[in-house]
Order: sequence, then C-alpha cells, then structure tokens
Amino acid sequence: MFRLIETHIRSIVGSIPAAHVRDYDWLVENIDRAGESEYQSKYRAYWAMNAARLGPSYYQEYFGRLAAATDSMPTLGNLAGDLYKLPTHRNERQSLQFSFATKLIHMKNRRLPIYDSQIAAFYFFREPARTLSLGNRISQLESFHGFLRSEYARILANDLLAASITAFRAAFLPVYFTDEKVIDSLLWAFVSRLRSGATREGSVIYS
Repeated sequence: MFRLIETHIRSIVGSIPAAHVRDYDWLVENIDRAGESEYQSKYRAYWAMNAARLGPSYYQEYFGRLAAATDSMPTLGNLAGDLYKLPTHRNERQSLQFSFATKLIHMKNRRLPIYDSQIAAFYFFREPARTLSLGNRISQLESFHGFLRSEYARILANDLLAASITAFRAAFLPVYFTDEKVIDSLLWAFVSRLRSGATREGSVIYS
C-alpha cells in the first residue's frame, strides 16, 4: 500500500485542499484561544465535529480540556471514558466519541496519531461492536491507537513514505505539521480517493 501511495503521490496530494493545511496551522498557532467561540467554530469544522451533532455540555467539557495545561491531560482511554459521561445528544443519550478524543490529545502532542474511519479502513480495523461493554470498546480502540503509534514510527524509521512526505511538504509548505500528521493526511487522502472511485477512473492503479 505504501508503494502505491508513493507511485500515485501527485494525484493524492492534488486531492488535498490547501485549507486542510492552512486551517490546521491556524488551529495550532492559536490554541491558546481554545476557550473562544471563533476558535471552537473553526476547530469543529476542521475536525468534522459538527456532523456528530454533539450537545453543549459535551463541547463545554471538550474545549475546557483542550484549553487546560498539557500536564493535566489524562491518558487517551481515561479521556474517552470521561467524555462518554457527558450527554452527546439532545435526548441525553451518551456515545463514545473516540476519534474526537484522539484529535484532542493530538493537539496537545502533534506526534500522536489520529483515529478516524479512514485510517481504520486503511488498516482494515473494524470498530468494536456497540454491544460490548464501554471498557472493552475503549480498550480495543486504545490498543489500535497504540498500533498506530508504533506503525507511524516504523514508517518513518524505514522511509516507507519518504518521497510522499517530501512531496506533501513541497506542495503545501506546512508550518506545524509533524511527519506523523503528514502520514495521517496522506493515508486519509488515499482512502478518500479510493472510496471516491479512483481505481475505477484509473487515477490509482494496482500493479
């Protein structure tokens, strides 16, 4: 798969909008404004939170955690569990928003990977069934996130996406993107291209 990304990096980079980089850099540079409505609005748009239709109490706690000092950040599993306690919908229903928890801790440490459906699809990871206990679901997701940390380190140590990372940086000149965040963007864009029919139209060809 990495060789496929390297081979088709021009079309993959071309599918990434400039705003993906520009808006992320703005969020990192202005993270000290996490308590402000303008920042929260841009953050929610960038990390696709609006589609989840989360409740005000969830956002209040979430952005309070984001604005807090780094040394007060709990482990990913504990953070996901803490946020689960808050109602996420108007009917007071709770839901596990593990992806948003990973995005929060990523903003505190930009070398940490991000979990979402595109990254899970790249590695053929199936999200734990909702019939499982909350603890079991979080444990499985946290384990996969640990795999991503090791996997991104392996990619960088073995230069598996070296040319693609260089191409991304040359195209966008990002300010605050770590190599791990570049990898996340490349994998996300690759899966998005495949799901939008890149193999059918011939812009991504298996060989």
